[in-house]
Order: sequence, then structure tokens, then C-alpha cells
Amino acid sequence: MVAALLGGLVLFGVLSTNLQLMKSGVRMTQYAEMNSQVGRGLDQLGHDLKSASDVALNSASDLTITITDAAGTTTQVTYAWTSASQSFFRVAGTDSTVTTGRTVLVTGIPALANGSPGVSFARFDRDGVAATTNAATKRIQVLMNITRTAVTTVATNDSAVSATFVLRNKPVS
Repeated sequence: MVAALLGGLVLFGVLSTNLQLMKSGVRMTQYAEMNSQVGRGLDQLGHDLKSASDVALNSASDLTITITDAAGTTTQVTYAWTSASQSFFRVAGTDSTVTTGRTVLVTGIPALANGSPGVSFARFDRDGVAATTNAATKRIQVLMNITRTAVTTVATNDSAVSATFVLRNKPVS
């Protein structure tokens, strides 16, 4: 009887440890997936911003940039966040409500508890002071709050603050 009780306690300890290790593994996988998505999304945004000749901040979470290629052709792309799909995306043109041609860059970005968007853009002038107009904007910074949930674990949360991206091709008055 004593041996059965001791064996049960040891088995319970082993199973509890195994469960905790599995939960840790799930959370590590979630962090790795979040970091991968954020990295790819910020790389794409950074590439476009470095080529941008103009920028328009449509809202705190909606940014349209004009890209000029080597031939002098200009195209506009919009980077935005939507609470409906909780995603950060890129779409051609100036309208972030268009879903055709939308490329989702990062998923799992809910609105913050205070109702603020899960992604926000900050803009700065060439001296690093917060810019108040599109004409004065020379640098852009992105803030994201990403969440992943799984049935067996608590939510995994992470915040990403990008470096400031300098708009190299944009003249500033």
C-alpha cells in the first residue's frame, strides 16, 4: 500500500513536470513565430520606407507612402492595421479598406485595453523631434503589441518597437 502511494506520487510529479515542459514549448514556439512575422513585416516596411519619396499618415495606424523606382515611376502603397482581422498588412494604393491584393504581414494584433490600435506609427522630423505634418516627416517608427493564445497555455504577449526608418528619398523643407 505504501509502495503504491509512493509510486503514485512519483508518477504525479513526472506527469506534472511533463505538462509544464509542454506548455513552455508551446509558448516558445509562439514567441518564435511572433518574432519571425514581426521581422519579415518590418523588413518589408523598412525596404519601402527607404525608397519612399513621400509619406502620408492617414491615421495612427494607417500610413501611405509613395515609392519612386529607378525609372521614375511612382507607386503608392498603404501599410495599416485593422481591428477586424487583428492584422498588420500592406496593400497597393491609398485605401486601406481594400482587401484585393492585401498582403498580411503580422497577425494576432488586438486593440489595446484602452481602445488604442494594436499598431501605431510615430513620425519624426530630420532632427528626431515629433513631426506634426507629412511635409516635415523624415523618419517613421512602428509600435506593435502582438498576442498569441493556445488552449493549454496563457496568452503569449510581446511588444515590438522598430528602429526609426529614415526616408532617404524624401526631401524635407
